[in-house]
Amino acid sequence: MYEISYHKLVLKDDLEKVSLSEQKRILKILEKKLSFNPETFGKPLRKKLKGYYRLRIDPFRVVYKIDGNRVKVFVLKIGMRRNAEVYVDAAKRLGLI
Repeated sequence: MYEISYHKLVLKDDLEKVSLSEQKRILKILEKKLSFNPETFGKPLRKKLKGYYRLRIDPFRVVYKIDGNRVKVFVLKIGMRRNAEVYVDAAKRLGLI
């Protein structure tokens, strides 16, 4: 079982922008999918975000990284799927931009 941790801005900024019912739905899906087999549900990202994965939770995108050595999943960014800025914001949080 994987331990899920969140970037401090995920809980402070990303989730505050959505309704409470959406927050609960997103967190429930993350716990269900990423706790047991995070590689299966996500798709690997490329270029600057290589090593990270994306998970689609309509209408949102979740950017996360798997640390198999410590059995951890780190959620970096949650944002609207229709907006490609989710990847730019994720790269900014890593200091790549």
